[in-house]
Amino acid sequence: FQIAKNELRNMFCSPIAWLVLFIFAVQTGIEFTGSMAMEVRDSVMGVGLYRVTANCYSGIRGLFSSLQGSLFLYVPLLTMGLMSRERSSGSIKLLYSSPVRNSQIILGKYLSMLVYGLVLIGIICVYVIYSAFVVKQLDVSMVLTGLLGIYLLICAYAAIGLFMSSITSYQVVAAMGTLAIFALLNVIKGIGQNIDFVREITYWFGMTGRSDNFMNGMICSEDVLYFIVVVMLFLLITIVRLQGRRQKVSWLMSFGK
Repeated sequence: FQIAKNELRNMFCSPIAWLVLFIFAVQTGIEFTGSMAMEVRDSVMGVGLYRVTANCYSGIRGLFSSLQGSLFLYVPLLTMGLMSRERSSGSIKLLYSSPVRNSQIILGKYLSMLVYGLVLIGIICVYVIYSAFVVKQLDVSMVLTGLLGIYLLICAYAAIGLFMSSITSYQVVAAMGTLAIFALLNVIKGIGQNIDFVREITYWFGMTGRSDNFMNGMICSEDVLYFIVVVMLFLLITIVRLQGRRQKVSWLMSFGK
């Protein structure tokens, strides 16, 4: 917990974390007011309103749908310095000499991102509270499951970004590598579609649309399992990577692990 506390302190002492919060708040505000304005316009014109909650949050122009397509731009800016900053400044040697296990270092760093993700969810909750007062019979369960889907997406992105930050001392390289993995996970679903066995594997690994069921008000166990597997996989290989550097393990053995 001390590592997570220190990381949060360092994060909010830098302008990047505050800039991301500001841009995120502006984007969500524009998207939400835009979708809500369309519902108000239909009401003024006498058009019957239906599925207001779905239109404002999970529709084509809904808040959750727009966030699903833009979250991958925010996370690399936050995770690019989690480990690369320690390596470039030399403070990683202090962590190596401390009686802290590799798993504790990585989990502490990751916990700080989980807390920051809750702050982003808190911004969205402001619009949810507003909707509860202005939307008649708001579908609260749909909104809550949508928030869960967005948060799980943030958790998966954060684990990937943490891994990329552990393999380089250059923050820009870590950010670009994170974006590259995001792109791979989004396009892998279309690879090998003409081969049955390959199609099943690549389709399962694809991240595109994994939050759609949550945004539609359904919690799918397969999607929850997917996010858990992605988070555990990248945290595990990050710990292995850190252990290889801390114990001076050969690159061949580290790559084999």
